[in-house]
Parts: sequence; structure tokens; C-alpha cells
Amino acid sequence: MVLYAEDIMKKNCQIVDGNTSALEGSKMMAEKQQGYIIVGNENIPAGIVTEWDYINKILSKEADASKVPLREIMTTPLTSVTSDTPMEKVANLMAKKGIRRLLVIDKGKISGIITSRDILKFFSEHVADMVEIASKFGIR
Repeated sequence: MVLYAEDIMKKNCQIVDGNTSALEGSKMMAEKQQGYIIVGNENIPAGIVTEWDYINKILSKEADASKVPLREIMTTPLTSVTSDTPMEKVANLMAKKGIRRLLVIDKGKISGIITSRDILKFFSEHVADMVEIASKFGIR
């Protein structure tokens, strides 16, 4: 069985305008309890802002987050995959690039996002299933 990006991605991603202040962006992240915010227009992503962007580009420079627009601190160009990308390639790409969030983009529009937490959760559930099956056959 082959798993694809669409099998694990979170859908219905909110995209925020790049002129939104970093302060407002951080409030949105806190409200959603997520370490990122996607920047763009309508359903077309232009960049992503993560907690590391806040540390490196706001806090460490003692910048006023209420005066810095998200477009100035977003990471771009985006690394992305399509929804039909096999999970093995998704995981390898994230590991190779050292990224914890990967956008799923189809025909220029966002379909979802995959985080390293999503991958760990998904695979930990499958490992538990495999262990249970193996134990039935006396495999340790």
C-alpha cells in the first residue's frame, strides 16, 4: 500500500495577507496553537512564517512586531509537493531540507500542509499496528 501526501495532510489552511503585522500573525498562531502561518492571497501561497522566523527576524533584532509586515519575515520560495507525492518522498524531502512543514500545492493553489508532527503521529500509529500483528506470529 502506497500512501500519498493527501492521505496525511491537513486541509483548509488559512492564508493571511502579507501586509498583516507580525504581531497579529503571532496572535493567530497562538489562537490556532500552531507554529506557522501561511502568507499569500486567497488560495495562492507566497511564503510561510514560522516560530523560527519570529526568533531570527523579530526577537533577536528587537524589532517592533506591530510594525513589521509578515511579507518581510516570511520564508520564500516555498518548498512544496503535490497531493499525489508518495509519503516516502515527502519524508525524505523534509529530512533533506531540514524543514518541519511542507505545503501541498496543486495547480498553484494550496491543498494542505504536512508537518513533522503529522508524520510522527501517523507512523507511530502504524508501528503500533505492525507490532500487534507481529506479536500474533511470535515475532519480536
